[in-house]
Amino acid sequence: MRREIENKKAGFTLVELLTTMAVVGILLTLLIPALSAVQKKAVNVRQKAQFHTIELGLEAFRNDRGEYPPSGYGTQYGEYTPAERLAEALVGQDGLGFHKDSVYFQDGQSGGVALYNLSSLSQAEQQANLSKRIGPYLELESANAVQLGSIYGSGMASLSPTSFVLVDMFGKVKHLTTGKQTGMPILYYRADKTKIWHDVSTHTPDQCTYNVLESIYTQSGGSPAARGIVALPVPFSKGESHPLLDNYKAFYDATANPNFTANPRPYRAESFILHSAGHDGLYGTMDDVFNFDSEK
Repeated sequence: MRREIENKKAGFTLVELLTTMAVVGILLTLLIPALSAVQKKAVNVRQKAQFHTIELGLEAFRNDRGEYPPSGYGTQYGEYTPAERLAEALVGQDGLGFHKDSVYFQDGQSGGVALYNLSSLSQAEQQANLSKRIGPYLELESANAVQLGSIYGSGMASLSPTSFVLVDMFGKVKHLTTGKQTGMPILYYRADKTKIWHDVSTHTPDQCTYNVLESIYTQSGGSPAARGIVALPVPFSKGESHPLLDNYKAFYDATANPNFTANPRPYRAESFILHSAGHDGLYGTMDDVFNFDSEK
């Protein structure tokens, strides 16, 4: 009889078990969002670190060339976006550095000469070609350079699938060849210091220090067309488009320096802006990340 009583005392009642499960459930409800927030913060820190590395590379490039890479979409660049020109400047179109004779054209040609096609050259010509290279300004292992076709597949209008872009740290896209998660292209804008505006409610984008249309349009044969990075379909979602495609104001609001309200001015008004699509992989939403500190 005593043993039976002792066994009963050693067990848990149904009420006790349910209470314990409820407490564990409440704790998980509290902990999971906190852990998610910590994880998001960690990725944001990694993204800022990548931007800092790119900034150092761009400063080294400017020291050698006298200016930052261009980010316009005029006819002189063809179907070649600023994101691709950023990658060319920092690592070259073939990972061997930037060629000094480059005019930033999609096929890498200058005066009919292919600057980045070493396989078509003799050994002596290859050596002469490499002697004109500068950089790479980023280590290839950490550059996060990915070919456009590996992200977007065939749905790229007239952009080159073999052209490289630098991608962010958020791993939103699956690489079509390796199957690994990779990021979205980092958008690049060079400041036009001859233009002082930063408000599309009173001025058009091409009148502003930063022209958001550079990431949306390319220009070939004198005709602008929506073929920039932002105009491409969202690679991880069928049929979805980026909010920035129809809401230019989101870019100007996100990049406005709050210390200048009467006459809006952007952050980085003297240099360049780097733009990551953030955790959701969509340009023009609240979680976008830029290469400046803000109170957002």
